[in-house]
Amino acid sequence: MYDNLPAFLIPADYEAYTGDIRPTERALILRKGGSGLEGGLLPWGYPSQNTGGLVINARAETLHEKPMFCEDVMRRRCLIPASGFYEWDREKQKATIRQPEKELIYFAGFYGIRDGQERFVIITRQAAGEMCRVHDRMPFIVPGEQMEEWFSEDYREVLRTDPVPLEVTIENEQLSFI
Repeated sequence: MYDNLPAFLIPADYEAYTGDIRPTERALILRKGGSGLEGGLLPWGYPSQNTGGLVINARAETLHEKPMFCEDVMRRRCLIPASGFYEWDREKQKATIRQPEKELIYFAGFYGIRDGQERFVIITRQAAGEMCRVHDRMPFIVPGEQMEEWFSEDYREVLRTDPVPLEVTIENEQLSFI
């Protein structure tokens, strides 16, 4: 899955974390380190103080207003590489979403320390294009040419960009019993 990433970004045990990644599981993130870009494996989701559940996404439109996110997004941004993602539409059909002609896409995210360990959250935005027929939200995808800007002081400019075009493929309808 991460064949196009330089080997130094991929932790030695990353193969255990490929395939479908679910909330609470560890996934590869890319972040700025002292000597440039570095990879790490972090669990997905912040424990919620209010509900006891898990917060896996943050809305781009309001993340700077939320005390839970504000400091982390300003100081600890990351990218989460993926080949694509999936979502279920209103008819409970699985949709696989990818960026045409791209082997990897990069979700915008941030990380912080929660319950004594580093964890990450994915930033989402209003759905656009083909994605609208599946769901009203989608991950915020940072185009390759804006990766450096995402890690700079001008990262808010990236959050103002138009969504990248996505390709949606609906899988076979799931079985239901009457």
